[in-house]
Amino acid sequence: MSKHQVRDTSGALAYLTDCTLATVTNLAMKKSASKSELRRQINIAQIAIDWMDQFGVDYSHTRAADVKTLGGKVEIWAEQFKP
Repeated sequence: MSKHQVRDTSGALAYLTDCTLATVTNLAMKKSASKSELRRQINIAQIAIDWMDQFGVDYSHTRAADVKTLGGKVEIWAEQFKP
């Protein structure tokens, strides 16, 4: 999802969730990344996805859709990026 696609609060939440998941991906791929920072970003992303579900926000065009295909758990999704 791109910033220019944001039109309302639901889109804003989707965009920020997608950005957080991108950060999770980047941190998970690094051998030297701080484990506590990765854990923090995973927790933030999980809360965002849970809120998207709770508020009925469409996440079909975000990384959250990929997370949902793996049971909706960001921690499980992030494992695929670890070296």
